[in-house]
Amino acid sequence: MFLLRIIVALLLILLVQITVSGKLLYEECRSHMGKEFVLIFTDNSRHNNLLRLYITTPLNESVTVHVETPLLSQINQDYVVTNGSELFIEFPIDLAILRTTKSNKTILVTAQNFIVLFASNMQNNGGDSYIIYPISVLSTEHVSVNLKSKSGSYHSVTSVIAVADQTVVDISLSTGSVVVFDGTTYTSGSTLSVSLNKYEVFQFTSSDDLSGTILTSNYPIAAFSGHELGNPEISSETSIDMIYEMLVPTIYWSMYYIAISNPVFDSGEGDLIQVFTSEDNTNIMINTSGTLDQISVGTKASYHQFDLPLSEAAVITADKPVLVSQISASKQLAGSYTGDARLLLPSPVNAWLSEYSFNTPGENMYNGLVLFANSISLINITLNEKSLNSSLQWKKIEGTNFIYTSIELSEGAHTLTCLSAASKCWGYVYGIHSLEEYGTSIGRSFSQKTEDNLNFNQIKSSVLEFKDNGILFATPIFNTVSRSLVGCIKMCRLYFCAIVSFRSADGSCLLYTDEDKCSSIKLSTGFKLYFIRN
Repeated sequence: MFLLRIIVALLLILLVQITVSGKLLYEECRSHMGKEFVLIFTDNSRHNNLLRLYITTPLNESVTVHVETPLLSQINQDYVVTNGSELFIEFPIDLAILRTTKSNKTILVTAQNFIVLFASNMQNNGGDSYIIYPISVLSTEHVSVNLKSKSGSYHSVTSVIAVADQTVVDISLSTGSVVVFDGTTYTSGSTLSVSLNKYEVFQFTSSDDLSGTILTSNYPIAAFSGHELGNPEISSETSIDMIYEMLVPTIYWSMYYIAISNPVFDSGEGDLIQVFTSEDNTNIMINTSGTLDQISVGTKASYHQFDLPLSEAAVITADKPVLVSQISASKQLAGSYTGDARLLLPSPVNAWLSEYSFNTPGENMYNGLVLFANSISLINITLNEKSLNSSLQWKKIEGTNFIYTSIELSEGAHTLTCLSAASKCWGYVYGIHSLEEYGTSIGRSFSQKTEDNLNFNQIKSSVLEFKDNGILFATPIFNTVSRSLVGCIKMCRLYFCAIVSFRSADGSCLLYTDEDKCSSIKLSTGFKLYFIRN
């Protein structure tokens, strides 16, 4: 009776058993995997463009994928993708959007189960690739990431897609930028407001740098940004290239990043790193090869930039959420290959995952993966189901427990798993050839938001769902001994946790954060794993 009274006092705690695969809990893991996506291609100001979409699935099954242009009658077709294979779709060049305009050229991708999307906009001597995030993780505030290019004849470009009718996007331009739309000139300090219906696109460009432009909307939007053909300030050469990425909403920004200037290059200028702020008065710490710099950025959406020499690491921490971008210099060298500018957005450490499916979209290129992992808990890394432990040469990142390496990749689809006590790793994929280079993140978690603020009362009225017999590979935020599951839940309240694993035989109680929903399960008959629903 005493135990029953305690359970009643905890209000709506309910045990519901559901079946899981023993691998990633895809339904729980808000990540780059999804079932519905929107994207666009922007014009890159060169001829012979190849607009392509690359689709894979992490599931051991065939998945039907539907691709259409929902506001046009141009494309409406079904495809099938299977695990370990690559489905790529080529689009007509007239779907590329030119300069500042409203457009109906959105591409909608829906699937019956989880898929992963990468897009590429490649052409002779240029282009870039970018990961596409699902509609389920979109939000209402973004900051544009572009480039102050040494070549002024081409434009910074930013694009937004509405996923709901009556979407209003307010665009607060960054210092120095000028946008002309419908006969009106907008400059820094003015706000350009545009109304969009579902799947409509608004794209705007500026001959100046749009970096730091704030995009706010009443409904979630998909946002993309980059440069038509840019040349970073760090480049000693005049060569130009397109850079482009899908933006990460500010609610998913974080406070801990690691950036590596590509370690495979033999020579070159390295990378340009930009750190964007989401709040006023943000303090940023940058540790590069043991040299520590502390920077204070006073205004929201401002950014601090610095040069990262070739093959060096920068550990970036901040007291408020930030976003990091990484742009390579033109004319980097790797053997007989000569590269060009590319843009990627590193995933913060707390958004690393244990499994990835990704593509190398570059044809006739040197393709590779720069891979990061935790040196303390490293047990096994597999690529395409083959262990890499004996073949990898890791380098330590000074001042951290992290290590990194570079792996040459064949063209096509790849699967990566990081099975260890921490079960987290991350990397970026790249390709390099004659005067062209692409690069993008291989994925990330979106389960942790900066606005999340669980409190005692929320957890009291939550639902407890039984997941499986076992624990997570992820490192718990706290472990203790409790006389009962109810006592374990009480400890979870104190630590604002989202997952518990309890063993009744000895009272072992392990607590995990919400972001650990993306971790793999280590099966065990002694432990029972539960998720807490708010």
